[in-house]
Amino acid sequence: MYKSLNLGLLGVKADGFEHALSLAKAHGFGAVGYSPADLTAQGLDGFAAQDLMGQYGVIISDFGLPVNITSKAAFDETFPSLEKTARMAASLGIRRCCTWMKSWSDELDYAENFAYHTKMLRTIASVLDAYGIRFGLEFLGPVKLLSNGKYPFIHTADKMLELCDAVGTGNIGLMLDAHHCYASGLSGGAFAQYIRAEKDIVLVHLNDDKPGVALEDISDSPRFYPGEAGGGANDLPAFMRALKDLGYTGPVVMEPFSEGLKVMPGPDEIAAAVSAGMDSVWQ
Repeated sequence: MYKSLNLGLLGVKADGFEHALSLAKAHGFGAVGYSPADLTAQGLDGFAAQDLMGQYGVIISDFGLPVNITSKAAFDETFPSLEKTARMAASLGIRRCCTWMKSWSDELDYAENFAYHTKMLRTIASVLDAYGIRFGLEFLGPVKLLSNGKYPFIHTADKMLELCDAVGTGNIGLMLDAHHCYASGLSGGAFAQYIRAEKDIVLVHLNDDKPGVALEDISDSPRFYPGEAGGGANDLPAFMRALKDLGYTGPVVMEPFSEGLKVMPGPDEIAAAVSAGMDSVWQ
């Protein structure tokens, strides 16, 4: 496993790709999460991006799916951008792409939604697979979110893996988030009971929860970085041990929705706090 810095998930706007790389190197991260589309917007081609990664000794671990899967209309509008992004990602050695999935629907019942997502995700995963890129899906664990729509949908690790199996492209698995595991009743390393092989996990998000909150009252936030005041509900060392025992070798990314980070002076302080928090549970 290795630490990857995704500044967007920390509420930090990097001053370009080189700034993200310099923060990662300075604070002990071996990688950054970064979108190929953002490189293009900055006028960086693949050669320039590779040169910068070589200078700092930091790779790009993953990128967010450029396709919006929250509705058919959004999918149809954004899907055409996927192949171009995947081609550039592959040229940069990026082998992981991830997104999250709603755990509710107003239009489709569970069976209909499962069939719809199977077809849609197979279309996406097939494009990514052609470029050697694995596809990670994040389930939203809080049961409180199920009431956002008329019909509840997938919100647990085992059911998400059933969907991955139905897609059947062989390059699809979990974007495993500690908060969503905890909210779905899988604290610490309990998620491991559903993992059949290391390839079931594409990317890991690390974060903590507030003690004393009943599962039915947990929502998408707040979340905390390890060691942050207010957190401590989840057994994150056990979470990390389970990943190690499973043989997971991929990136671990911090994703706290942290009020504590918001009041820090700047990106360096935030990256330093997050790195120290990760180190505190990294055994």
